[in-house]
Amino acid sequence: MDFVVSYPKSGNTWMRLVAAAYGTEANHEDLAQFRTVESNIPELAFSDIGISHFQAVSPIPVSDIDFLPQARLRPAAMLMLAQNVSRHDSREPLLVQSHHFYKEVSSIPLWHSTWVDRVVNPVRDPREVCCSHAAHFGNDYEESARYMASSNASTGASTETSLTWMLGSWSDHIRSWLSVKDFPVFTVRYKDMKADPVGQFYDILEFLDVPDLSIDAVEDAVARTQFDRLKETAAEQGAPGTGHQGEFFRSGKTDGWKDELPVEVARKIEKDHGEVMEALGYL
Repeated sequence: MDFVVSYPKSGNTWMRLVAAAYGTEANHEDLAQFRTVESNIPELAFSDIGISHFQAVSPIPVSDIDFLPQARLRPAAMLMLAQNVSRHDSREPLLVQSHHFYKEVSSIPLWHSTWVDRVVNPVRDPREVCCSHAAHFGNDYEESARYMASSNASTGASTETSLTWMLGSWSDHIRSWLSVKDFPVFTVRYKDMKADPVGQFYDILEFLDVPDLSIDAVEDAVARTQFDRLKETAAEQGAPGTGHQGEFFRSGKTDGWKDELPVEVARKIEKDHGEVMEALGYL
């Protein structure tokens, strides 16, 4: 299976939307709503913490398990997910969503080359992530910055299931994926995707070994996932799966933090993550 793995609010959704647009004729309204019946794009629902494949291998309701049993069930659940993904083998590319860091939990690895072929890893300036995270989850900037510095941070749990993604801090997450040697990883900065979407997505799809790759098809997929059009549709119809008007697709900016983020919060983030930010060219 091919995955797109990122710290939340770093371009994961855009990556999957472009991949889905490249492989289908779905219009921007369908893509903005993650429609999986009307436009027949089920790959937008594929996630490595999806309920069905975990429940298929769990003897108890997944709503009753905490993270350690989830980690123990993960290898079997991922094989179930791989079977589901294989039913759509005519779709290329097809990316499964994840936000897990690349680490072990209680000596249990969260990732294994048995069921991972390739990973696309979008990364984003943590100051911009903080702004987007605060808006999406309804936190203040200080709270989001503290969350991003926590080595125990996780996300993804809902009222239906306790399944979660383990993130660690923003720096933990980035370092973990930059260190992978078990399978190919393509790390790409969000700011580069915004500056040259056609060129960057062409390189990503080439990495994913998409057959008969066409620059015209990439241009068309990028056009159908233009941020302003997606945001407008979400504002009119509600964001995918949330009913929350317009917040899922927020600004899509790469330097909006300069006008939005309080100076003291920006300095905290730079102090917390300066080493990794410098390595990625954000400082």
